[in-house]
Parts: sequence; C-alpha cells; structure tokens
Amino acid sequence: DYFTATSLDRQEARDEAIDVLKLISESEEASAEAKADAAEKISQIALDIQNEANIETLVKAKGFEECIAVISEGSVTVIVSADELLAAQTAQILTIVYETTGISPENVSIINKAG
Repeated sequence: DYFTATSLDRQEARDEAIDVLKLISESEEASAEAKADAAEKISQIALDIQNEANIETLVKAKGFEECIAVISEGSVTVIVSADELLAAQTAQILTIVYETTGISPENVSIINKAG
C-alpha cells in the first residue's frame, strides 16, 4: 500500500545517502573538512530517522491508522490516512512535530491521504 511503499522508498534513499557519506568519511583522499561534514550529515540523518519514528508513533497514538513523517532540511511533511482533517487534528499533529523536532508550524506540511 501507499504508506508501506513510501516508507520503503524513504529508507532506501537514506541508506544510499549514508553509504555515500560513509565512503567519504572513510576515504584516505578526502580532506578532514569533508570527513567531518560527512560525519555530521550521518548524525543528522540518524536524528531525523529517530524523530520521524517518534512523530509517526505519536500521531498514530492520536487515532490515525497510518502515518509517514519526512524531515528534510528544516521542514517536515506528515502524511496521514484520513478522508479529512479536522482543525483540532491538524493542531495535534503540528504540536507533536514541534515538540519532537522544534520545527515551527510554518515549516510543516500535513497531507491527508484518503484510505
């Protein structure tokens, strides 16, 4: 289904990015700056993965059957299984994202995907 496929695509893209960054960080030819940058990016990806999982768990706890969160460069997209979103539900999701990541609501997109 859509949520499973999206989750797998996200994981594959992250795995590829981490592989490239590991090559840089382990390369004898890479500068110290490039290695440090690669290590920092790997740490950020790990933090994003953890935060996405936390957002998904908390949103599902609010009654949504499915949820995918994607964090990218200071913004978050949250996709939930719902025919429509009530203002209170949107507020709950925005609060969860802010409390989990510190990313403000203007940098959050919420998409409802009819089930």
